[in-house]
Amino acid sequence: MHAQLGQLWNNARLYGQRHGHGEEVLGQRQLLNNATWLGQLNILDFLRTMGNGMRLGAMLGRDTVRNKMEKGDGMSFAEFTYPLLQAWDWWHMYRTHGVQMQIGGSDQYGNIIAGMDAVKHIAQTSTTQQEGWLDSTGRVKDELAPMGLTVPLLTTASGEKFGKSAGNAVWLDSNLTSAFDLYGFLLRSSDEDAERYLKLFTFIPTSEITAVAAEHAADPGKRKAQHLLAGEVLELVHGKEVADKTRAEHQALRNPNLAALTNRASPTDGTEAAQTSQQRTVLPSSLVLSTPFSRVLYHAGIVASKSEGARLIAKGGAYVASPSPVAVGGDSVAASATATETVTFVQLKDQGPKDVQHYITNGMLIFRVGKWKVRIVDVIEDAEFDARGLDAVGWSEVRNAIRPGE
Repeated sequence: MHAQLGQLWNNARLYGQRHGHGEEVLGQRQLLNNATWLGQLNILDFLRTMGNGMRLGAMLGRDTVRNKMEKGDGMSFAEFTYPLLQAWDWWHMYRTHGVQMQIGGSDQYGNIIAGMDAVKHIAQTSTTQQEGWLDSTGRVKDELAPMGLTVPLLTTASGEKFGKSAGNAVWLDSNLTSAFDLYGFLLRSSDEDAERYLKLFTFIPTSEITAVAAEHAADPGKRKAQHLLAGEVLELVHGKEVADKTRAEHQALRNPNLAALTNRASPTDGTEAAQTSQQRTVLPSSLVLSTPFSRVLYHAGIVASKSEGARLIAKGGAYVASPSPVAVGGDSVAASATATETVTFVQLKDQGPKDVQHYITNGMLIFRVGKWKVRIVDVIEDAEFDARGLDAVGWSEVRNAIRPGE
């Protein structure tokens, strides 16, 4: 986490410089682990210091508590006391680091208010209060008062939230969401969302965003606003070099060839190896040849189950690359192609198990899920797969079936 935040802050600094923001306004930053003080917190000291100032009526009146109680789900004691521990975190940072403001999403409003009340209560009643905190009436001075700032939760134009619970989470860690996939995610933003996200996530002046939106409206097919959004966000998250490289990769997919696709899935240095493991995999031929495409997707880790693979195909969301038209049901052998030959993505629909071999090009199956998610499967002989010590979902069952007793 320290490394990720450090890299993100450095990217933000460089990104800000490119947009004319100097370093003198950046302030100080520090990442703290609340386990360092909560782990030493004595329950009696906690209750003695904070307990009298936290009224049950106010706590029960919070929207988060009331909603859970009214829905009939109830609330555990741990959930109920969470705002108190969050408030204690703020008190500790207020006392030791002078932190006066807490910023959070609008869903944190109740917790932030509880924290403000707690900090003021402890500051006004604590025997260890620092000189100068209170005014002549015994209250925290206005200029030292804790403050809260909430921001609206990020949603799409339809009101859908972003996050793990909504099933549309993206990660800043490239090991969890590759730069290519993050770019593609942003590229799929609606026109309305793209303009709003440009204002939220970038330092581009509003006048320029308005001009880009107008250009986009004149020719929506080019998705100029979305490409700008994706490039700017990737520069902020992963740096300008990665952003430029990823943009070029996506542009290449407009007229893809084998070189563009395979180079994108091949790491050029150690930092890209983790991303490549998500984009490229190796399968033994027995898991591919004469196997339904829905199962190949499963064995390759592109979908979580065989049934999910079948549903993806049924909904028209899965494609396979072909360097030339393929006669479904024919008896032709595996295809070959030059690196510069244009690749066409064919929607998976009625192809049967025997058709899989016709789409293996230069030893590879190249899948696309949706518009931008490309995954490459290298198909090798079973013996080589085992000799390299590789494994794949379902391989042990198939190997035992074709070579019982091994």
